[in-house]
Amino acid sequence: MNHTSKRLLFPLLMAVLISTGLFAAGQGENAAASTPYPDKPIQVIVPVGAGGDTDLNARLFSKYLEKELGQSLAIVNVSGGGGTIGMQRVLDANADGYTVLFYHGEAMIPKIAGLVDYGIEAFDMAGICILDDTTVLATHPGMPFKTMQEFVAYAKANPGKVEFGMMTGGYPHLVGIVLEKEAGIDLNLVDVGGNAAKTVALKGRKTQVINTQYGLTLDYFKSGDFVALGLTSKERNPLFPDVPTTAEQGYPLEFNKFFFYAMPKGTPKSIIDAFSQAMKRVVENPEYQAEAAKYFVTPTYMDPARATEHAQQVYEYFSQYQDLFRGSSK
Repeated sequence: MNHTSKRLLFPLLMAVLISTGLFAAGQGENAAASTPYPDKPIQVIVPVGAGGDTDLNARLFSKYLEKELGQSLAIVNVSGGGGTIGMQRVLDANADGYTVLFYHGEAMIPKIAGLVDYGIEAFDMAGICILDDTTVLATHPGMPFKTMQEFVAYAKANPGKVEFGMMTGGYPHLVGIVLEKEAGIDLNLVDVGGNAAKTVALKGRKTQVINTQYGLTLDYFKSGDFVALGLTSKERNPLFPDVPTTAEQGYPLEFNKFFFYAMPKGTPKSIIDAFSQAMKRVVENPEYQAEAAKYFVTPTYMDPARATEHAQQVYEYFSQYQDLFRGSSK
């Protein structure tokens, strides 16, 4: 083929590519790859209602994360279905880094309960940013027990009579059934709603025992409206050392939370890495650390790989109670 023929063929080939959209698609991919992330606001889906510890941590962390990313983060509460409605919204979103999930280990509970066939592994993990070793069992002062031993003794003497306020299919539900198994007691597990609703129910003495985050309900412990029975951890939390653990009282419960950000599967690694590194900078920010300390949570950064590994370890711990959990959910 001579040079004249090649010059005539090139415009024809370009016309064919443009008409079929191949040239435009290629240009679009190159443009997307060169566009800095983020270049517009990011939507953060929090799959629970406002007023609880998840919502509080999402708003506090995102306030600092906005500064690191240079874009606003819109917190959107999407409650219902034990967190699955909000999680599904993220799964269905474009994998472009502009719809992000903020949640904690409760994300794996619906799968353990048999409500859905997916858990955290369905997402691309951006990283863990907070560890919360503050889950306590609490009662109100109108009940005739102030310690775990007194609580268990009373529950054994009154099987099925002590009401444990929780949300069916959620993290507190799992806490309730594990408590029953480890303490050898029979509780009346009653769905009173999420964290905010549980707090109101115990404050109004409409329920008798709940699990709560110590920092979230600190004012009620200080006022005497709530009584801490025990911290569900292996060791006492140095931020509130006066609260004994359930383990030291003979009941080895362990319900620590980890909070994470995750994105739809298939999100480009460059976007995940940019978001994750911004998370790391927030965790290392002394101003954020000081604010987080007010709620007794521990800013802790784990990169995507380490966060995924940690989530799997927690899942394996929870899974040992799967049969009990599914049986109690029927």
